[in-house]
Amino acid sequence: MKKSILAILAVVIVVFVAGIFYLLTNLDGLVKAAIERHGSEAVKTSVRVSSVAIKLADGAASINGLTVANPGGFSLPLAFSLGEITVDIDLEKTGEELIALDLIKVREPFVFYEINAERKDNLSALKENLGIQPSAGSESVAAESPADAIKLSIKRFVLEGAALKVKIVPLKDKEYDLKVPVLKLTNLQGTPEEIARQVLNQLIDHAKNEIRKKGLDEELAEMKARARAMAKEKVDEAKSELKNKVENKLDEKKKKLGDKLKNLSW
Repeated sequence: MKKSILAILAVVIVVFVAGIFYLLTNLDGLVKAAIERHGSEAVKTSVRVSSVAIKLADGAASINGLTVANPGGFSLPLAFSLGEITVDIDLEKTGEELIALDLIKVREPFVFYEINAERKDNLSALKENLGIQPSAGSESVAAESPADAIKLSIKRFVLEGAALKVKIVPLKDKEYDLKVPVLKLTNLQGTPEEIARQVLNQLIDHAKNEIRKKGLDEELAEMKARARAMAKEKVDEAKSELKNKVENKLDEKKKKLGDKLKNLSW
C-alpha cells in the first residue's frame, strides 16, 4: 500500500514538473497566441505577432512585428505596425490573477490613415470595432468583463518615434508622411481586451489629432464641400434640362392645338 502511494506521488510530481517545463519552454508561444487572440477579439480584425521573447529571470520581454490589419473596405492592408515593443515586468506584484508591468515601450511604429472612396477613414472604423464612443471610458467596458478574468496593470506605456502614413483616395490617392509626437499613458488597468481597447483608442485619437493639426481635416472638408457643390451643380443641370424638355413638349402641344383650332375655323 505504501509503495502504491509513493508510486502515485512520484507520478504526480513528474507530471507537475513536466507541466512547469512545458510552460517555461513554450511561454513565448503561449503569450504570442494570447496577444493575437485577445487583440483580434478587441479590434475585430486580424492581429499578428512575428515573435515574443520572455526572460522571466530578468523581468523583461520583447515583442516584434505586431500588426493590426485594416477593416474591410480599405486598400491599405494595415492600420498599425508597432515594430519593436519592450516590456519591463514587475515580478514581485505578478501572480496568478495579475500581471504587473512597469513599462511598455513601443519604438518607431507606423500608423496608416486612409480615407476611402466613400470618404470613410480606417481609424474611425477601428474605433467602431473597439466599441468605444468618444465620451466613453474604460469603466463601462470593465463592467462587462468576467470576474475571474486575468488582469493587467501597466504603470507606464510609451510610444515614440511613430510615423504616420496618410492616404486620401478621393484626392487621387494623395499621400502624406507625418510624424506623431510621443504618446505617454500611465496606470492602465483591466483585462487584456480592455487594455487593448484603451491603448488603441488613445493611439487612434493621438494620430487623428496630429492630422487635424496639419490641416488635413480642413483639406478634406474643402474636398467634401467641392464634391457637394459639384453634386448640386449636376442636380441643377438635370433640373434645368428636365424643365427645358417639359417646356418644349408644352410648346409642341400648344402649337399642335393652335393648328387644330385654325383648321376648325375654316
